[in-house]
Amino acid sequence: MWCFKKFVFLCLWMGWGTVCPAAFFPELSGRVISEGRGVEGVAVTDGYTVVRTDARGRYRLPGNTAAEFVYITLPAGYEVPLQDEVPCFFRRINKAAKKQKFDFYLQKSGRNDDRHVVVVAADPQVYFDEELPALQKIADDMQSWVAGKYGEIPVYGMVAGDVIGDIQRNPGCFGAVKHILYHTQIPFFYAAGNHDLDRGGRSNERSRTMYAAHFGPAYYSFNRGRVHYIVLDGVFALGKDYLYTGYLAERQLEWLEQDLALVPEGSPVVVLTHIPTYSREARSGNYAKERTSQVINNRAHLYDLLKSYRVQILSGHTHYHENYVIADNLYEHVHASLCGLFWQAPWCGDGTPIGYTVYEMDGDSISWYFKPVGDDRSYQFRAYAAGENDLKPEALTVNVWNYDPSWKIYWYEDGERMGEMERYTGIDPVIDSYVVSHRKSFKYDYIGAEPTEHLFFAIPRSAGAVIRVEATDRFGNVYSGTPRKVEEWLNDQSVR
Repeated sequence: MWCFKKFVFLCLWMGWGTVCPAAFFPELSGRVISEGRGVEGVAVTDGYTVVRTDARGRYRLPGNTAAEFVYITLPAGYEVPLQDEVPCFFRRINKAAKKQKFDFYLQKSGRNDDRHVVVVAADPQVYFDEELPALQKIADDMQSWVAGKYGEIPVYGMVAGDVIGDIQRNPGCFGAVKHILYHTQIPFFYAAGNHDLDRGGRSNERSRTMYAAHFGPAYYSFNRGRVHYIVLDGVFALGKDYLYTGYLAERQLEWLEQDLALVPEGSPVVVLTHIPTYSREARSGNYAKERTSQVINNRAHLYDLLKSYRVQILSGHTHYHENYVIADNLYEHVHASLCGLFWQAPWCGDGTPIGYTVYEMDGDSISWYFKPVGDDRSYQFRAYAAGENDLKPEALTVNVWNYDPSWKIYWYEDGERMGEMERYTGIDPVIDSYVVSHRKSFKYDYIGAEPTEHLFFAIPRSAGAVIRVEATDRFGNVYSGTPRKVEEWLNDQSVR
């Protein structure tokens, strides 16, 4: 009796109050099994606590009444289990059940995944069923490209949020988008975007009911080859219709800290999040001009957790393409929207063509390139002849959407290299012209061409010279092309 009174006093002293009965919540337990045997060392979590399986594949988690799922970090060397057309690495907790036991069954892969490929797309943002055929065209491009280029190399996919456009008007688009991407035969992992959250819920915690029903937990991790992948939930709903901010809640950071503790320092880590961690304003030092809905505001604490790893951050949300070298160990890729200009144009507002990014993983090494839909990887920039850009009428101008500071952009006249082109901020002429001529037919009056920082210009020295542009990326790949008139680019083909 004395022991019980002491226990109750301890509960009250620790501030548990009426929540103290949670200490009696049944523990979660089970096994991770492959070919009838337990798999040792697999991370298992309820989103709060992370443990590892023992030599027999057994795990045990303390009870937590707030937990919705128990899930594993899929280990390298095993196939991605699929259910309902998405990766199935989780089980939903039945809070009414007295006994909570969940077993996970894995199948060994017949292929070495040290070398693998990841296709990354952001913001399909499908609003209406009539937009699904356009998404199907993109999916067909993905499937044919990876099948023709990578053969037996394992290929995976990641979607950086905003799977659909309007969760209230057309929630059925969740299933439709999943179905289309599933049939690429590429297993896609998803992150939650602001358009994927239930609108008008009273709190952030209650805004993912529908998303969870389709995709499971909103933050999780998995391993492929030597790469550790982390999917974060960086959208924080403010409980008022569309209002949200970019923010990682404390419970998620605590989970991430435990997750990373199991990853050897120096490992390659890939982080997927919808809202970017960085911005053009941050790059230029204008931090006061950053919008809280456009960046993860507590990014410094995320960076601190990642400081011991070689990190690639993959994000979307902005609908433009941009790359940031944040630190020696930290690179962020902001992916242009898969829907282009909200399905109203075959380019994004910055002039980036509809497409996706392909990441090639080879042991500890990671390389990447942008793949435009309907074209091959050689199409990495669009060059405009002098006189085609109203902002720089005398200049040759070029849009290099996947540019980062390691790229080199040169121009040639009559076969002679004249020098590097100068970078500037401006509007891409093709998307600008398209918007002007098609605006009346757009579904939305608030969309249009937007300034971008991946434009380049040079003043030709000879008006009659034959001009050629050459771009070399950070991996030494060389892309070459000639300038054209805006009208020629517009008429070339629908995907451009």
